[in-house]
Amino acid sequence: MYCKGVIGMVRYALRMEGVTKEFPGVKALDNIHFEVEEGEIHALIGENGAGKSTLIKILAGIHKPNAGTIYINEEKVEMNDVRTARQYGISVIHQELSLAKNMTVAENIFLGKFSEKGLFVNDKELIDKSAELLKMIGMEEISPQTRVSNLSVAQQQMVEICRALSEDIHILVMDEPTASLAQAEVERLISIMRRLKEKGVTIIFISHKLNEIFEVCDRITVLRDGTYVGTEKTSELSYEKLIEMMVGREIDDIYPPHETSVGEVFFEAKHINSERVKDVSFCLKRGEVLGFYGLMGAGRSEVMRALLGIDKSTKGDVILEGKKITINSPVDAAEAGIVLAPEDRKYEGLILKQTVDFNITLPILKQIISGIKLKKSMNDATVDSIAKRLRIKTPSYESKVMNLSGGNQQKVVLAKWLVTNPKILILDEPTRGIDVGAKQEIYKLIYEIVKSGVGIILISSEMPEVMNLCDRIYILREGQLKGELQREEVTDQLIMQYAIGGIE
Repeated sequence: MYCKGVIGMVRYALRMEGVTKEFPGVKALDNIHFEVEEGEIHALIGENGAGKSTLIKILAGIHKPNAGTIYINEEKVEMNDVRTARQYGISVIHQELSLAKNMTVAENIFLGKFSEKGLFVNDKELIDKSAELLKMIGMEEISPQTRVSNLSVAQQQMVEICRALSEDIHILVMDEPTASLAQAEVERLISIMRRLKEKGVTIIFISHKLNEIFEVCDRITVLRDGTYVGTEKTSELSYEKLIEMMVGREIDDIYPPHETSVGEVFFEAKHINSERVKDVSFCLKRGEVLGFYGLMGAGRSEVMRALLGIDKSTKGDVILEGKKITINSPVDAAEAGIVLAPEDRKYEGLILKQTVDFNITLPILKQIISGIKLKKSMNDATVDSIAKRLRIKTPSYESKVMNLSGGNQQKVVLAKWLVTNPKILILDEPTRGIDVGAKQEIYKLIYEIVKSGVGIILISSEMPEVMNLCDRIYILREGQLKGELQREEVTDQLIMQYAIGGIE
């Protein structure tokens, strides 16, 4: 099955020719040509909606194309289903995690491949093999016996990677594998990718983080609006040229001018403690963007979850605008004017099968419903106003959120909380999994929101984000606050020293 395909002197692990895919009312792919050389790391990029995920789902046997041909090592293949893809050594780590959260790490890694001992699953072998895979990617701190629901999103992503590595892979597709990872974990993953390449594994790498693509990829294929734009050697492309290929136009510096006007402290949280947070105190000033940074597992999100009463916690004084407030639940927090746009927007921030309209007005239902009747004019005016303010692109407000791009889904999350007129908006990984054009839009919106009088707390695993957007940065490690830096003193080296323990 694995005879090597050769065209001229080039060996192709994969060729997809003339691939077209139509959904009702939408041509997702139009005559796509995509070829990947054996043993290379090949980037597949484009803005959200460009067709990357659809193309990969065709390769994985999830979707069937309306037209086109697939060759694996120059063998023409009918990719009828997921099982066929696995038989050809194709493994896909999808952007949307597909773990069974009520099962353990080991059970998830070997789901469908359990080794049996008599009538029972061989648990010891399962645990031992899982521990080996976790050690291989430098995540031995994760116990194979831990229930996946107890892991952070970033740790769950590493379990997905282990699951792919547990198979006999020849082509590994990684769809946004670093979206939830901090810099140290990204570097670890890149090291793993290079080791796999040395072993002859062909890797298709999808990422919106262009610095990672330039660091690790041999060639880059760009899609735009379901069409093939071109394939280039990474060494022959500039950052600016690549962005132009992606968006079809030149794009200015991704980060907008820093124009905040920082005032006095108006919020303080003292002595926050939870299972994963140890005595963290911080403050927020008017008109500032406050950053929280740390490596995976540092406790960035956990601080906010403890503050808002999502996780069981204890707190000292919480003071907003000079008054002590009590927060035992997210409802208490929202009533006080403190809201969270969560890291996992699809499952914690949105109801995907509902409309844009429904999602935006969900937090203010009490205001727009009289008895059992919807105040339609108020509802429509609210949705229209905030959607235009945030520049949400949608065919209509009755469109289901699941059909929007990642960037527009994130804008809906922002909209649903901004209609509550919050005092503090906490953004947890607000640009996770969205393209460079959408990122630029979100960055502009952050500054617009701050100028409107809302305090912003930005949690991000992307160091350039916190360095370029924030007025002040708190750095955490192992659930503890290890450093506080003003914008003018920030360097990536200094942030990393606090994050890894070089400075106490």
